[in-house]
Amino acid sequence: MKKVSINLLTNVILLLAGIILIIFHGVPTVLLWGCRVMGAMFMLPALVFLIMVAVRHADARTSTDYLGVLPAVGGLCFGIVMIVKPGKFDEILQLLMGVLLVVLGLFHIIYLLLSRNSLNIKGWYFLCPVIVVLCGLLSLMVPALRESVSTVVLITGISLLLFNFTSLQEYLAERRVRNAATQPVETMPVPEDDTIPQVVDASSEEPTL
Repeated sequence: MKKVSINLLTNVILLLAGIILIIFHGVPTVLLWGCRVMGAMFMLPALVFLIMVAVRHADARTSTDYLGVLPAVGGLCFGIVMIVKPGKFDEILQLLMGVLLVVLGLFHIIYLLLSRNSLNIKGWYFLCPVIVVLCGLLSLMVPALRESVSTVVLITGISLLLFNFTSLQEYLAERRVRNAATQPVETMPVPEDDTIPQVVDASSEEPTL
């Protein structure tokens, strides 16, 4: 159940991110806002962790994990910088988009290859993840695309939708296999005793005079 919930949550987040990127790809400051969102993702967990450490430190019976505080402080500072100075990270975010597409596409390709026999994977299932990988490579290696921020953002949004479509295909294939495994096996009816023909042993019959 946890695996299904995590996969579902990941797909929902990526689906929403893809829709948002497609809608706002023409906004000149879309990468700046993307950096701010990533900064908040770094800052909020670190801030919650530091608050929990401070609460535990107030309790004299609980020892404070000072070693774990350092990464949290670093994440908090990094998140604040990304929020305050997003222009310093927009090019890095653009590269991360391409890397993300390559990783997501390869993940699905490897999963489909490993599951092609058990899930009866069709050849056209590989089309979407291959397209996602190609989009990631193009956004990383083609200078003309990298110079056009709106194009990279739009390609990333469309690729995330293709990623979710591939996840849907995999889910439907797994569901078909589960349904086939849970179907009852039909058995031949056993005939009644009176319907079974009696075989008479001719050698056991008494000779007639």
